[in-house]
Amino acid sequence: MRSTRWGILAGALPLAVTLGLANGAVAQTATAPVGQIVGATDGDLLLYQGIPYAEPPIGKLRWAAPEPAGAFQQPFQANSAGNECVQKAIFWRPGKTASWTEDCLTLNVYAPASGGSNLPVFVGFHGGGSVNGAKTDWDPRELAAAGSVVVTINYRLGALGFLALPELNEESKDGQSSGNYGDLDKLEALRWVKKNISAFGGNPDRVTIAGQSAGARGVCYAVASPEAKGLFQAAVIESGRDCPSVSNAEAIKSGEKFVEAIGCTDDADRLACLRSKTPAEILDAQTKSKMTLATVYGGAAQPKPAMEAFRSGDFNRVPLIVGNTRDETRVFIYEANDLMDQPVDQAQWENEVKTRMGVKAEEAFVIYGEDAKKAPGLALGNLDAEQKYICPTSLAIEVLSKWTQVHAYEFADVTAPVRSYASVPSSFDLGVPHSAELPYIWGEDTVPDGLTPDQQKLAQTMRAFWLSLASPEGLKGPVEWPPYSGDAPNRIVFHEGGKTDIISDLDYRKNRHCELFSTAGK
Repeated sequence: MRSTRWGILAGALPLAVTLGLANGAVAQTATAPVGQIVGATDGDLLLYQGIPYAEPPIGKLRWAAPEPAGAFQQPFQANSAGNECVQKAIFWRPGKTASWTEDCLTLNVYAPASGGSNLPVFVGFHGGGSVNGAKTDWDPRELAAAGSVVVTINYRLGALGFLALPELNEESKDGQSSGNYGDLDKLEALRWVKKNISAFGGNPDRVTIAGQSAGARGVCYAVASPEAKGLFQAAVIESGRDCPSVSNAEAIKSGEKFVEAIGCTDDADRLACLRSKTPAEILDAQTKSKMTLATVYGGAAQPKPAMEAFRSGDFNRVPLIVGNTRDETRVFIYEANDLMDQPVDQAQWENEVKTRMGVKAEEAFVIYGEDAKKAPGLALGNLDAEQKYICPTSLAIEVLSKWTQVHAYEFADVTAPVRSYASVPSSFDLGVPHSAELPYIWGEDTVPDGLTPDQQKLAQTMRAFWLSLASPEGLKGPVEWPPYSGDAPNRIVFHEGGKTDIISDLDYRKNRHCELFSTAGK
């Protein structure tokens, strides 16, 4: 136990003891199996920040499965969010700096100040391409105030979270493989929740896990993981595509390039060399090697790709919400071009289509021709969104629905706030982009000006559905949302002002040109 890591408060404190704090906040102590945890009131919430769920992944624990945090010997002061995991600064996180701190495996707990017990529990995995992000990217006050205990977690990122090597395979315990440390962190956090969440009023047998983008792929990992059985009762996959992953063998190829880039290739003990490097050196080598950062399968926690597990029915069959935003990656085309360089031009558009689509290039030119006349970037954004997100998500929904209840959605509120960093004018309409739904579910504080009253109507509708998913009575909300099935492939569309439509996913796939991509490039 590293005593410098734990906040110390002299003497034992009883449950819910109060102390005067700045700005009218009042200290609150939760007594959990792991020990006493001192948080504070924050308006109508109780907030406990920076709670360690695993030992710091440093020294020999760098590139090792997480070790559960030991019990607190003194009350832990949960009054600071603590460190973000190692990452570079990135333009889409305004006001956030780079982090070089590996001691970051912590979580935040939000609970209604009104108290209660056996409340539903919501555990959130942030996005960020597996290289950026933190538990504080979301501020889920509304979700907690609606009557749930919400947990957000940090997990290892980049090379520190996803490096695979033969030597690391040999070091792995209990049949695990290397390359999956960031995902094993998520499972360890769920074990912590299972053991301790009742101390905060949560029901450990009514846990929903949810993630967006890279965090959604972490949900896929847990849904497909034999080691996650019983740790959650429902799951939400927001913009997780078809749960893509790479094999341990493929990840090792990328890992070897990383070793070369960081200068450890010729060392007799490559792991000792790697563990001697600073986080800054690791980040530089991660960029230099163009390291593949993805969910890795192989080993006891994820023996096969998630989609293979889903097709066979060999997964944790819990109720699911799965969906995407209407225009997903238009914003990525903007970020890579208009924002950083210059708008996509006609030559770039044509070359991209020929490269991606092969024998179907001419068909793609016809389908996206009108978009290309408006702006080549718009055409590329629409093709990219449908090829990489829309159609793969629809496939995942279909496969999962054969074994468990799945509720499919599209988020299509055209008034949704655009990311605050989008200061360079775009050459095309960004539409309803990737991450547009986050303020509606994960907190209005994630956008500078909050949500308008009409946007709040939709947010309340969506939160009601998300929160009810793990209830014994099943999904409930202010409108009907029937599940997807082969006979009735229903998908709800969330529109501005809280309006909704139920559409056929078969029609949806046709309108989004999914047949075009079934053999693209072949």
